Amino acid sequence: MNPSWYQAGIKKLQIGCVVEDDKVGTDQLEEQITAFEDYVQSMDVAAFNKI
Repeated sequence: MNPSWYQAGIKKLQIGCVVEDDKVGTDQLEEQITAFEDYVQSMDVAAFNKI
């Protein structure tokens, strides 16, 4: 994890992970992350590798 600070107290968190497509879909993972509405405003996928 790599947290970064922006202006006005906004934080950006970059997380690297490996997703096994047979176990969990990327859509499911995105839904789980964005479910934390009080903490997550938006998310982007910067790079994508599947195994």
